[in-house]
Amino acid sequence: MPSIRFEQVSFAYDQNMVFDHLDLKLPTGSFIALTGPNGSGKSTLLKFLFRQLKPETGVVYLGDLDVAHLSQKELARKLGFVAQNGKLDYAFSVEEAVRMGRFAYGGVDETDHAEHAMRVCDIWDLKHKLVTELSGGEMQRVLLARALCQNGNLLLLDEPVNHLDVRHQRAMMELLGQLVLQGYTVVCVLHDLLLVQVYSQIALVLKKGKVVSYGPTQEVFNASLLEDVYHIKAHQVYDPTLGRSLWMPTWKETHENV
Repeated sequence: MPSIRFEQVSFAYDQNMVFDHLDLKLPTGSFIALTGPNGSGKSTLLKFLFRQLKPETGVVYLGDLDVAHLSQKELARKLGFVAQNGKLDYAFSVEEAVRMGRFAYGGVDETDHAEHAMRVCDIWDLKHKLVTELSGGEMQRVLLARALCQNGNLLLLDEPVNHLDVRHQRAMMELLGQLVLQGYTVVCVLHDLLLVQVYSQIALVLKKGKVVSYGPTQEVFNASLLEDVYHIKAHQVYDPTLGRSLWMPTWKETHENV
């Protein structure tokens, strides 16, 4: 599977610099979490990959291919994207919505990728239901199934569990973990640092367009990083089901820190 590379990428919003000659290489076949404070550039990185945004300078590569030189159909065959708070405004059935992922193949689905994607995402029993009648968790699974239907091995997700309850958050994250085991690369923007620590293999922490820390998730997180990036104190709590400790915010600050 081709690597993902950003070479000398620069970009600004209304003269506000986000990235300044960023060099970054992401591994494939892993669950990669992008995290950091609001405005740090997490969603912007995803938008470079599926070409919603174009860097002002530099190149974004999928393997040896410059994404700027790929047609929309070629790009759609390589990656799927699930937007934050994604929805469909028209009363399509779930099956119709998922089959939209086949547009890059002229709508052809000879081996029925749509059925496979719906079964993987556990929405096959909803195939005749209208998307306007779905819960938030169901809708996220429909959008993920549509992305899987594109038959690429790269999935980009921008806060896919935003506004979902705890049970549906866990179900979505566990599904993404299973997809990684099946050979997908998942690049996911997440704000919840517990979800990052529990589910991701690689963590990329951004702050004001700079890479603060990047590597295996358990090596990235520590008290110093959380204080530097989020200005919070943190402590470790052992989770017996995981067999390891997680970093948690210290909710009650001392008087000196208030």
